[in-house]
Amino acid sequence: MAINYTLSSDRELYRYLSMPEHRERAFEEIYRRYGQRIYAYCRKILFNTQDAEDAFQNTFLKFLSSASPDREMTNLPAYLLTIARTTCMDMFAHRHEHAELVEDFHGRPDQTVEANEINELIEMALQLLPAQWREAVIMQLYANMSYDEIASAFGVPVTTVRNWLCRGRQRLREILQPYFEERHVEHPE
Repeated sequence: MAINYTLSSDRELYRYLSMPEHRERAFEEIYRRYGQRIYAYCRKILFNTQDAEDAFQNTFLKFLSSASPDREMTNLPAYLLTIARTTCMDMFAHRHEHAELVEDFHGRPDQTVEANEINELIEMALQLLPAQWREAVIMQLYANMSYDEIASAFGVPVTTVRNWLCRGRQRLREILQPYFEERHVEHPE
């Protein structure tokens, strides 16, 4: 009987990684499910396309090499994000540049200048948050992670994650409020 990988649970897919005959297809399905989420996280943490692509690839290489039939996988998205977080933090620590231009994450040619400006403001505002708040906000907004998944990735209680998210979002509002008030005055409806 053939295995339908798209219907397999994360736990089953992780177990298949240790079986040579299933390894490639299981990895493809895991990558399909979580690749975009992990890339978005890397991109938002590193604020640089090339570094994000490197971190993204390293994350999946480390994940694949960590596959073990002895490990019981209980939360695959949190495990992948933990690897991505460690990879990004290592890259961030090894950077020699202290200031970089913020690139537009959604950079489509049809976007307006104003939309690009707003994206840049949000990314710069994220940079001003304490690291744990920033990561929690990014995990929730860009990687669509639940409180439980974020708590698992950080190894902290859910209440701590809720606290970080509440404070992070509040601080983002404070940082961005003057800009949006200014825009409202310039362009009254």
